[in-house]
Amino acid sequence: MPRTLTTAETGVLLAVLAHIVWGGMAYYFGLIRYISPLEIAVNRGVWSLPIAVAVVWYLGQWGDVWRAVARPRNLAILTLTSALIVFNWGFYVWSIEVGRTLESSLGYFINPLLNVVMGYLFLGERFTAPQKLALGLAVVAVGIQTVALGHFPWLGLMLASTFCLYGFLRKTIPVGPTQGFLIEVAISTLPLLAAQWWLVSKGEAYFGTNSHDTLMLMGCGVMTAASLMLYAASIRRIRYSTAGLLQYISPSLVFLTAVFIFGEPMNALKLSSFMIIWLALAIFSFSALRDERQRRREAEPA
Repeated sequence: MPRTLTTAETGVLLAVLAHIVWGGMAYYFGLIRYISPLEIAVNRGVWSLPIAVAVVWYLGQWGDVWRAVARPRNLAILTLTSALIVFNWGFYVWSIEVGRTLESSLGYFINPLLNVVMGYLFLGERFTAPQKLALGLAVVAVGIQTVALGHFPWLGLMLASTFCLYGFLRKTIPVGPTQGFLIEVAISTLPLLAAQWWLVSKGEAYFGTNSHDTLMLMGCGVMTAASLMLYAASIRRIRYSTAGLLQYISPSLVFLTAVFIFGEPMNALKLSSFMIIWLALAIFSFSALRDERQRRREAEPA
């Protein structure tokens, strides 16, 4: 008989699948780069809603949803995070359509380091020596990337900062990941449908014009919801440090897609900036693993 996976192994498998879907979205969006980023963002949100509803119903989490929306503070923050994530979606797709996928992948590599900065600014946390070194290397990498691009890599940093702010705000409210995602896409549905109607009125919408484009746009929502649900299911089964290490899968896939499939130019300066970022992330990850082991040892009874 085949061996049954442990809880941790199941969590790792689900997390890997989530990051593969996230990373694979770059290639998927590249297949429909003739469709406007706005329409793709619209369909990511709208078609995520029925999937999120089905998952919340299956998990029996409707009570959590109603309790969350009953608190004005929760609703206000989820409205803001809903706007942030749709904004992030739109600019990420735009980066692929204009041939700047590499720059967007840089942003998502930097995101874990920005989380440390967010903790320092708003949670009173202090930088450890390895974190200071990693952040210093990230600043050097951004400087090199600026020289390589001929302009400040604002796109990658904007994607990283909006996603970092999104994650920080979500942590400030007692709402689960699946329930929160449902509320976010529900809040954004009416504005997104209004945006779709505007595209239709201008004759710029692709949804409904043919079966291929319609199904591809619906697939944007399916992939978005599937990745988030897989990640939400995995995070409860694995350690924080494991989740932190696995989060580099998706930007790595985006990086490889940009270079080897989209053929975006890669010169020595660009490559060196990424190598410095990878070194910074290695230092950061090693430090996080060491700190977590230390906390576990201290928590064990004597």
